[in-house]
Amino acid sequence: MPVKPYSVILVFLCFSCTEEKNEEISKNLHPIGQPIVGEPILPVEDDLNNSEIMVSSEGPEISVINEFKDLNSSSEEVIEEGFVVNGVRKINDQNNTELSIVSNLPPLDENSGYESLPFRDLTNFAYEVSWEDDGMEFDFSAYSKRVPKLIRDQNGLAVAVEGFMIPTIVDENNKVKEFLLLPDQMSCCFGQSPEANGWVVVSAPNGVEVLMDQVIRVMGNLTVEERWDEEYFVGLYHLDCNEIIEPSL
Repeated sequence: MPVKPYSVILVFLCFSCTEEKNEEISKNLHPIGQPIVGEPILPVEDDLNNSEIMVSSEGPEISVINEFKDLNSSSEEVIEEGFVVNGVRKINDQNNTELSIVSNLPPLDENSGYESLPFRDLTNFAYEVSWEDDGMEFDFSAYSKRVPKLIRDQNGLAVAVEGFMIPTIVDENNKVKEFLLLPDQMSCCFGQSPEANGWVVVSAPNGVEVLMDQVIRVMGNLTVEERWDEEYFVGLYHLDCNEIIEPSL
């Protein structure tokens, strides 16, 4: 319902009358008691350097503002946001693709026949892939531009990759037949989606134990290939699991 013009005028008049009345009351007010004479009460000497004293010119009112500055530091402390992996604080940097894995795994046997392949070597390039552009028909020219030659050359090698397990296929005996291997726990515990080159699809036809929330070493033959499930991207890295090493106590 629209406001009528005379309603606005009435409100304005009431407000004006109220202002005039308040001014008249303020003129008739007289201070009660004797004025305060003397020096203002200052804070203790130890806090004097950390305080600002403001004395109002209109009366004896004193305001003391403590800033609580650190006398031993010339600069403010910067608190960086981050997350904790295995009790180790890490900076939350979305552009950081090299997240070190803290583990109790024994050293890789030099005579094992497997080459250590760090996750940082798998994720140190920008990788963008989509079903509409890349999944309908394979184009090696476009594929070679998305995936560097150094990565493509890892295809068929026997490698050992360390990371965290996320089971995707578990049989009736609670044996894991397929799982994703990721470099950190952000994806499984905090819901942060990894990049398209940020996981390895591991196949274990004979089944392996569920080994979550700990760093494991998976050894097997690596396949570098873009695979699709209907219209969904499955992954770039695929590993046929031959052996899994658990952390030592």
